[in-house]
Amino acid sequence: MRRILLTLMVATISLSLFAQIPNGYYDDAEGLSGESLKTELYYIIKDHNSQSYSSLWNHYQTTDDKPNGKVWDMYSDVPGGTPPYEFTFINDQCGNYNSEGDCYNREHSFPKSWFNDASPMVTDIFHIVPTDGYVNGKRSNWPFGETNSPSWTSMNGSKV
Repeated sequence: MRRILLTLMVATISLSLFAQIPNGYYDDAEGLSGESLKTELYYIIKDHNSQSYSSLWNHYQTTDDKPNGKVWDMYSDVPGGTPPYEFTFINDQCGNYNSEGDCYNREHSFPKSWFNDASPMVTDIFHIVPTDGYVNGKRSNWPFGETNSPSWTSMNGSKV
């Protein structure tokens, strides 16, 4: 679990390094807290540009590419080690899968069923990551957590 959380944090930080906040963007929220902060943040972001769910495939080619040009997948990655398999952008996108390592798809870190597939969460690239399709299916809509008695363990040690 710690490895998954650390990996998600690193991915979020990496994304933020490429997305520069314009000067003065958050000035109106400076010094606010509670309801006032929440309201001001709403006004700052309310005119955002929502992306389509299908456009995430293209975005991943710049947000989740490994140094070797392969897809960064949290279920096959082995920090400091060799992953059991890797995916190639576009060629290995999921359609059908039968086992781990078949293809990659998109996984919401907070299952979309928790927010009824509502926008903009359903397409928010900051919490939708490329993952092994089979492992994603195994996770279903379970929250991330720790378990001492897994019902299934992936090749990189992720547990259900």
